[in-house]
Formats: sequence, structure tokens, C-alpha cells
Amino acid sequence: MLDILYQEWFKEASYLKGNSMQKLLLGLLFISFQVAAQEVVIYDFNNWKLTDISKTNTTKEKLFTSMNRDFIKLGGSICSNRALIWAYDFKRFNNVDAGKVFLFYTKKNGEVGRKTWWYHVSPVVNENGSIYTLDAGFPGNIKGPLLTLDWLEKFTGSRNCKEIRATDTDLLKKMFDGYVYPQTTSHGTYDCYYIYAPAAYWTPSSVAKGLLGVDENDVPVHYVREQFNTNELYQACVEAVTSSAGRFFGGGKKRCKDYLQY
Repeated sequence: MLDILYQEWFKEASYLKGNSMQKLLLGLLFISFQVAAQEVVIYDFNNWKLTDISKTNTTKEKLFTSMNRDFIKLGGSICSNRALIWAYDFKRFNNVDAGKVFLFYTKKNGEVGRKTWWYHVSPVVNENGSIYTLDAGFPGNIKGPLLTLDWLEKFTGSRNCKEIRATDTDLLKKMFDGYVYPQTTSHGTYDCYYIYAPAAYWTPSSVAKGLLGVDENDVPVHYVREQFNTNELYQACVEAVTSSAGRFFGGGKKRCKDYLQY
């Protein structure tokens, strides 16, 4: 399409001079930026692409505002359950393929969160080639979308964080353990670690299984989540909208079936 636009511009440009020429050039530049999407690809997960929401009818601010905080028990739910449901809502209501960012703590903590946490996770979206976290679980501390490094600093008090890649098998295996990461490893010294994944990956262990191809017992598995798994969504929903006592008595089951619409 851009080739066609440039051909038309050169055709028109031969008849224009001065201000008219400048106006046409500015108009072409504007069109070019509107047409060209800024791609963000998570290469370690089969080249998963995040939708560039700047080419849709929504924005990161609209998505953040739309995140359901009434249905989900913010204070009593696990971050991975909230994040799975919110990312699913982005897809079904806005046709946005989001991602997730998983944070893994060392002994460093920031102004948000608890010292007992070993990980945290938030949905992420792509706007014009920049990745923004949409973490609606902390209304007193996080008022809107944040760039990833700003989000990491909120929770760890540091921007000295290492991105985990598929080749970092030692760091991936630690996702099965459930403990804080060491600050110093063979990769260097960092205050936190993080990894991007497609939206349908639910927990740290699911990320590890997807990239390592084995489970926590080193048994080979084929684990791929390019689509949301309905059983995982349902379980995450029930855990996100009820207390432990409520789940014991079957609370939340009908509410989640109605909310998830299946």
C-alpha cells in the first residue's frame, strides 16, 4: 500500500511547487505513520505478535479503565489469576492479542507489593512499538499504564533487572521452585529478573514448561498456549472471585461460567 501512496505522490508532485509541495509531503508522512504498524514480537514463543493497539479503536488508557475490578477480588486474589482473566477480556472484547510480563524477585522490594512474594505478573500491550504494563490490581499505587522498567521499579525499587530468554535454562528452571531468585548468578548481578510471554501463559511453571519442554520432574512435555485454555480460565476465575472458604463451598462457579460465557 505504501508503494502505491508513493507512486501517487510523485505523480502529483510534478505539478506542485512551494507551499503546496510541502503540504503534500507532510500529508504523505502522516499517512505513512498511520499505515505502518509497529510490530512487537516475542521470538522465544513461536514469534508471538502483540497487537499494535494504535491501529485499533482503543488505547492503553481505555483498556486500563475497562479492567474489571468489581468482579475480581483485588485484595484476595493471586496476580496470575487476575492477569489471565484481564488478558482474556482484552481479546474477547477488543480483539487485542496482549502479552504478559512475569517479574521474579531477589531480596529487593519496592513501594508496591509484599516482601513475601517471589514473583508477580501483569498483562502487557503494544502501543506504537512500546510495551506497557496494565496492572489494575493496585488502585492506590498504580493509576494507569506503565512502561515495563517503570513497573519493575515500582515493585522492586530497581531498574537493574535481567530479561530471561529461552537460552537461560538455569533461570527458567527456578520458575518451578517457588523461591526468590539469587541476585548473583553466572549471568551477573541483578536486582530482579523478568520475562515476556504470550497472554495465555498462566503461571511461572507454565512459562518454564513452554520453553524448556519438560515439567518440574524433567519429564518431557509439549506445552503451548497460543490460545486461552478454557479449563485454566475457569479455575483462575473461581480463585480470583472467591475466598478460600467460598471455594470450599463451591462459590464462584456459576458466576464464572456466566462471566466467561461458556
